Amino acid sequence: MTDSRTPIQSQSARLFTGGPRKKHGVILLYPDELTIVAISTDTWAYILGPGAWICLLLPTFHTIGWLAVFLGFLAGIGSGEQVNRWRAARKAVAGGDGVTRVPLDLITGIRTGKSPVPGGWWSIPVLVVTTADGTAYEFRGKVGNWHAHLAGALAARGHDVRVTAGGITVRTARPCPEG
Repeated sequence: MTDSRTPIQSQSARLFTGGPRKKHGVILLYPDELTIVAISTDTWAYILGPGAWICLLLPTFHTIGWLAVFLGFLAGIGSGEQVNRWRAARKAVAGGDGVTRVPLDLITGIRTGKSPVPGGWWSIPVLVVTTADGTAYEFRGKVGNWHAHLAGALAARGHDVRVTAGGITVRTARPCPEG
């Protein structure tokens, strides 16, 4: 049996929930719920992580060159993201302000796409999760296979998950009548 307090999947993203104001945060998928944790220091992790790696590698720049400094920068971004995930998991367990829990049994739809950007040069991947009460939770960032992870978790809970042209629809599985 899976521990319900160990996330199946986690990802940093920009959150568009509860109004037009966007927040940085982390999405955590548990076997029984989707937890959204707003983290106010998300930007600092992405600045301090690469900064620390660059400061560590810069004194040896004449030996290692730009490639190693660039790889250190990427390692710093990864380190910052790991710190955010770790902090989000701890904050999710503690609960409180900035933590939103969405039971998987309330999810009725999942849609992925690209966000419209002025000028049309860049677009950001978007994941929208809709619940039975009509609330839509929108996440922007590296949401690659999240629709598949959510669909798998919903199917494991006995929901009928169907892929449609507009995304994924979810219906509560009804038990078969005996007789």
